[in-house]
Amino acid sequence: RAAARVVELLVSQGYATSAFDRRKLVTAGAWRPAVAVLRSRWSAHKERVSAVRLYSHLAEHTAFYDDFSGLHGDFWDRQVFATWLHHADVVHNDLPNDLDADQWELICPELEAMFRTVGCFMIYWINEKSQPSFDFDIRQVMPLLHGLIAVIARHDSRLGSEVSAKVRGDMLEELVRLSGVLTQYILNRYEDNESGRTSRRRTEEARQQASTLLLFMVRVLMLEIPTCVQKAEAVAPGAGVLPVDERQMDSEWIEGLHEHCQSDDDEGCIDPAAVIDLFSKLAKMPLEEQKYRLECASSLVPPFVASYSEQLKQNIVPPELQDVKLVINAVLQDDSSVTSDLLEEISFYPCMLDFATKRATIHGVCERQKLQGSTGDPIRLVVPRDNVLDGVCSSLNLQDQTARIEVPLEIEFRSGYADDTGNELVDEGEDQGGLRRQWLDRASRYFISSDLFYSPAVDAAHLENSSGLATKRKARGVIYVPSPESVCRCVQDDWEEQFELFGCILGFAILYKETIPVHFGHNFLRSVFGLKTDAQDLLPLLESVDKTLHTKLKYILDGSYGQLGDTLTDVLEQSNLPSVFAISETHCPELVKSVVLKQGGDKIPVTEENKKEFVMLFLERLLVSGVARQVECFRKGLLRVVPDHIVQRIAELMSVKEIELMVCGSEEIDVADWEKHTQYENGYTPDSQPVQWFWDVVRRMSVEQRAALLSFATGSSQVPSGGFRFLQPELFTIQRVAVMDRYPEAHTCANTIDLPQYESREELARRLEFAIREAGDAFGRR
Repeated sequence: RAAARVVELLVSQGYATSAFDRRKLVTAGAWRPAVAVLRSRWSAHKERVSAVRLYSHLAEHTAFYDDFSGLHGDFWDRQVFATWLHHADVVHNDLPNDLDADQWELICPELEAMFRTVGCFMIYWINEKSQPSFDFDIRQVMPLLHGLIAVIARHDSRLGSEVSAKVRGDMLEELVRLSGVLTQYILNRYEDNESGRTSRRRTEEARQQASTLLLFMVRVLMLEIPTCVQKAEAVAPGAGVLPVDERQMDSEWIEGLHEHCQSDDDEGCIDPAAVIDLFSKLAKMPLEEQKYRLECASSLVPPFVASYSEQLKQNIVPPELQDVKLVINAVLQDDSSVTSDLLEEISFYPCMLDFATKRATIHGVCERQKLQGSTGDPIRLVVPRDNVLDGVCSSLNLQDQTARIEVPLEIEFRSGYADDTGNELVDEGEDQGGLRRQWLDRASRYFISSDLFYSPAVDAAHLENSSGLATKRKARGVIYVPSPESVCRCVQDDWEEQFELFGCILGFAILYKETIPVHFGHNFLRSVFGLKTDAQDLLPLLESVDKTLHTKLKYILDGSYGQLGDTLTDVLEQSNLPSVFAISETHCPELVKSVVLKQGGDKIPVTEENKKEFVMLFLERLLVSGVARQVECFRKGLLRVVPDHIVQRIAELMSVKEIELMVCGSEEIDVADWEKHTQYENGYTPDSQPVQWFWDVVRRMSVEQRAALLSFATGSSQVPSGGFRFLQPELFTIQRVAVMDRYPEAHTCANTIDLPQYESREELARRLEFAIREAGDAFGRR
């Protein structure tokens, strides 16, 4: 006992600091007194603590990871190791709960040495050629390892920020190496089974060991020691922050164990409570830590989430999944490619994904699609501002029924005037996104101002006071749907090509992460994106398209008019609805004939007995068959730009309301949100006087004026779904201009306004209003 204590003191105090010298101590048998102390029933507690520490200290220098095979077999004798393992917990069992930071920093290397001792023992015997069939039950070391993890979790969460980052990191690196060694050992056992070299009993033992190791590795992921931090020796000047790979598990370790530890009775291989605890910890960690740890544990998530499938199918997220949802959404919103396989599984339960996550996922897919098609020459459309669709069908080659548009799109606007030689000039500026955004906005407005679309709330045939004039329509606050096919045929010969072109425009908006100023009826969007609509869904769907007609038809169906003394015929006449099974789809019956809803319908009166059939046939014509060809052409144009697999992905992930929000954005312009997500350049700050005047002017503007300002500055009058923080490609920017005698200028590609340092609020308001009114969304100085 005295000899063991002397050697332990010498080693722990720095004697024989080189690995060579300590190996000489091992060769001389300096560790044998320690083992004798551990085997003696008369040894005191402090003596056993010293003996455990001595063995661990010497183990650190007895074997290296790169070359140790065959060295000091007596030191790594399995009985000797078993003796040390039996007593190893004496080092940490009696640690007080009130350790201070200095004490904890001294203890961390001792715990690190114990992880290294277990790892070196495993590596020695795995590689020992004299023992080709090394068989070790890793459950023997798990009580020690779980005890060490519990000690680290208890003290590091309280003292970690006060101790050396290197001490914490070195301990975690050793723990990760040990996890890798144990994982590889277990996976090799399964490979032996697949080759027929092990019995069924041993395979079951390996499964149980894999399950035990899996739980241990999940507990490692719960530790709050940083793994994605700057490591000075690994970072060159200007290289940024690099992850510390030595502190990170291989993302395939847990996946490999999970794959092999499933039992035949489909029993889970890990306690669900452990998964809940893991995500409870992850929810409080920085995003980079969440990314790495979620990627490691991603294989555990789908079966855990699936165990709550009944609630999720009812769009109910139980409390046990709240932290899982929080972490998954945070990671996917930052980078949807990090856990793409996990996303495939989770997408079966859309309620687990926030809208922002779904949108980020679709945007990520579109970005990859754009990269694939970025090698060809771009399509350059040169169009006048007053006729933005001039020659576009030809330029996009819509005459070719099978052609896809797989190259970038660039826009140039004609200026409207010529140079001295008579050649028409184009506007200043190169299209870096702003001109394309303007074109998408203006092209969309063109379609809803034509007779190919109408607003049921304003122009429906059942409305007596409808203007029916497309030129008086507005985009904001109105739902638009395709005009009936009979109307389209009457008003435009190339109506099918026009719908296909509008589908292309929507495709460009999706691909380039833009929004268009048109809110489509949900029935139309459902059909375009291939979402099935059942007959019983038609009446509820009508409410989002035409609330007035929805109210009329419900009133007819419930029959409550009888209590007021009215008849069905009275109600149909008052509602401006037909009394037979034939409907007029326009206010101009002399141009477009009525449509019969069933054979001989123009002679079949609507009665109490058949009114339900009338309503269902009316809805089917209005929402389905009457727009089927328009939908087909529109979808064809969409698929020319956006591949079918992306369109399907959108339909799988998003509800029709979310699709509308993604492609149409929000019409509400929240000035506070706009101001909050604005950046300033060239000397301006939020406190600069012209900046404060600017926001004061914006707050006093009408809704239409704010939309015009947004269009002037960004090229689009729509706010991105989620608010101004999602403005593409940059946040809104106000840039100082020293010259005062000029008007504000917009750079739509960068969402920037050049704002001169005006001397009064009144002058700023006057010049800004003039710039918006006269320049509109034109590029360049005005």
